[in-house]
Amino acid sequence: MCPGIGTSARQLSRCPLAFLLFVVWVSSGCQFFGQRSNLPTDYNLPLAVQLRMDQSIAAASVDYRDACGQALTLPIRDGLETQLKKRMGQVFERVHLEPGPSTGAVDGVVDTALGLRQVDLFIPRKANKSYPATVTLGMEFSYTDHQGAVLVSKKLQSAATGEVETRADTCTISGLDKVAEEAAAKLVEGMAQQLGTATKIREQAQFRKSGDRGPMQSAPVPPATPAAAPLAATPVVPVAPWQSVAGSTPQAAAPDSAIRSGLTQLSFRTIIRDDNQNHVLEQREPFSVEFEVKNEGAVVAEGVEVELSGHAAIIGGLKSPVSLGTLQPGEVRRVAVDGKVGAVADAEQAELMCTLRASSNVLLPSAKKFFVAIRPDAGAAVEVLSVDVDQLPSRNGKSAQSNSVGIAIGIGAFRDPAVPTVKFAAHDADVMSGYFKTVLGVPPHKVKVLSDAKALKDDLIEVFEQWLPKQGGPQATAYIYVSGRAVVDQETGVVSLLPYDGTRAGASRMFSLARLQRALTKASVKQAVLMLDLSLEPSSGSDPGRVVPPRWAQQGSSGEPDRVMLMIGNSGLQEAQAYQPGQHGLFTYFLLKGLRGAADLDKSGTVLTGELCTYVHGQVSVVTQTQAGSPQQTLCLPAAGEGASLRGISVTKTR
Repeated sequence: MCPGIGTSARQLSRCPLAFLLFVVWVSSGCQFFGQRSNLPTDYNLPLAVQLRMDQSIAAASVDYRDACGQALTLPIRDGLETQLKKRMGQVFERVHLEPGPSTGAVDGVVDTALGLRQVDLFIPRKANKSYPATVTLGMEFSYTDHQGAVLVSKKLQSAATGEVETRADTCTISGLDKVAEEAAAKLVEGMAQQLGTATKIREQAQFRKSGDRGPMQSAPVPPATPAAAPLAATPVVPVAPWQSVAGSTPQAAAPDSAIRSGLTQLSFRTIIRDDNQNHVLEQREPFSVEFEVKNEGAVVAEGVEVELSGHAAIIGGLKSPVSLGTLQPGEVRRVAVDGKVGAVADAEQAELMCTLRASSNVLLPSAKKFFVAIRPDAGAAVEVLSVDVDQLPSRNGKSAQSNSVGIAIGIGAFRDPAVPTVKFAAHDADVMSGYFKTVLGVPPHKVKVLSDAKALKDDLIEVFEQWLPKQGGPQATAYIYVSGRAVVDQETGVVSLLPYDGTRAGASRMFSLARLQRALTKASVKQAVLMLDLSLEPSSGSDPGRVVPPRWAQQGSSGEPDRVMLMIGNSGLQEAQAYQPGQHGLFTYFLLKGLRGAADLDKSGTVLTGELCTYVHGQVSVVTQTQAGSPQQTLCLPAAGEGASLRGISVTKTR
C-alpha cells in the first residue's frame, strides 16, 4: 500500500503508485492574498486619511513578450489607481489624495508603493490558440497615525491566472490586460483587508468615534515613512512544482513577536495523484489534490481554506475553495479533493496554483504555482516535469572534486536599455553555482558567481585573469557556465560575451571566448568544461546577406582544444530559448536535470561529460521540435567519437 501524505521521502521514493508532482513546505515571506469569492467588505472606519501613491504606481507597468518574441510593456497604472481610490474609500470614512489641495488635519496617512511586477507567459509561435498567463504583483504599504507612529506596515503579493489569445496572422496577443486587472484587484483587496481589520487602526477609529481626537485636531500630515519606499524589482524565483519531500524545509514556527501580537502562522504542502500513475494527466482522467496544513503558532487560526486556480481543464473539475475550518495551535489538518480532467486540445504544460487563506490574524505563506503535464490521450508525447532542478540535493561526498574550480555567470539584464534581456539568466547561474558545490563537489571557496550588474567587463577580467589562476593547478578541472547574450563577429566568426556594461555596437566592451580560453591556458588547469547557454546575434553593421557561423574552437591556442570541452546550447545566430515550464533556459534546465543523474545513460552511477552532452542534445531537440516549433541546435566539441579524454571526464556520481 502506498504511503500517505505525511510519510517520509524514503517511503515515497519506494512507492511506484505515489504520483508526486509537487510536495513542498511553503516558506515564509511576504503575505500572499487571494481574493475571496464574496463581495468586498466595506469597513467604513470613522477616520480621515491621506492616500499617498509612490511614483512606482504612477509609472506602473508590466513587461512581456508577444507572439513574435518582441519585448512590450503593458501599462497598469490606471486600473491600479482606480482600485486603490475605490477600496480606500470603502475602508475609511474620508480619503484625500496627494498631490492635491490642502485638506487640513487627517487621522493618518496611507503610503503605497508597487514592487514586484512579473508576467509568466510563454508563446512559442504565432497560432490561433490560447495560452495560460500569470501576472504577479507586489505592494508595500503602511499606515501612519497623526503622531507619526506606524500602526501597520505590510508587504503583499497577488497573482492572477487567465488565458491570452493569439492569432496566426499577427504578433499581437489579447487578454493579458484582463489578467493584470485581476491581479491588481486582488492586491488592493488584500491591502484593504489588512487595513480594515488591523487592531491598532480599529482602536484609533474607536477613539475617533467617541470624540477623543486629542492632539490630532491640529496635527500636520506625517512625512512619508520608510515603509513606502518601492520594493526592489527583483524577479521572484518560484519554487519548482515537482519538489520532493527530501528537499523540502518545514516552515519555522511563528516568531515571538507574532505570538505576542495575537498572530499565528500557517504552512502547507500539496500532493497531486493521477488515476493511472503515469505522471501525466489525460483528458477525462480522475485525479486528486491532497493538502496538509499546519498551524505553526500558538493562536487559533479561523476560516482556513485553500483556493485553487489555473488551467481550466484541471480547475473545472475541482471544488474551490477547499475549506479546512478552524485549526488549533500546532494542529495539522489533511483534506483531499477529487476531480476529473476536462477537455484538452493539445499536449501542454498546464498550470495549477494553490493559495492559502484564513482570518486576518494569520500570517499566510506565499501561494505556490506548479506545472502539470496534460494531454488529450495516452498517445500524445509530453515532457513530464518530475524533477525540481532548483532543489539542491544533499551533498553525499562521493563526487567531491577538491581540485576543481567553478565559475557561473548569468547576465540577463544590461545597462543599455536597447539590449534585450535574457530570461532566467541570473537565476540559471545562481542554481548552477549551487550544483557546482553540491552535485559536483567543488569546494565553496572555489566557486564564483557573477550576475547582471555584478558582471561588468572588469568583473569578467578579474575572475578569469586574476582569481582563476590562484585557484587552478596542474590537476584542476575548471567548470565554467555562462548564460546570457553574445555577438558573433561577421568577419572572423569570433564569439564575444556581452557583459552588463557592454553594447552591441562597441567591441571594446565585450569579452571574447578566445580571451577566456587564453585565460584558461595561463591558469594551468588540467582541463576545462565550458557550458554556454547564449543567445547569438551578428555584429553591428554587418551585411545581412553574409552570415559567418560562430567560431567556437580557437585555432593556434597552444593545444587548447585538447584541454577544453565545449557544451553549446545554441550554435546558430538566434535567441536561446527559455523553458517556461522549467523556469530556466531550455539548455540549462536539461543540463541541471542531467547532472542530477538523468544523463547517466549507461546506468553506471557516473555522469560523464560525453553522456551529459548526448542527453542534453536529445532533450533540447525533442522539446524545440515538438513544442516550440523552432529547432535549437546544440553542439558538443569534441564531437562523439573524438577527444575520448575530454568526453570521459567524470562530472558527478549518482550513487
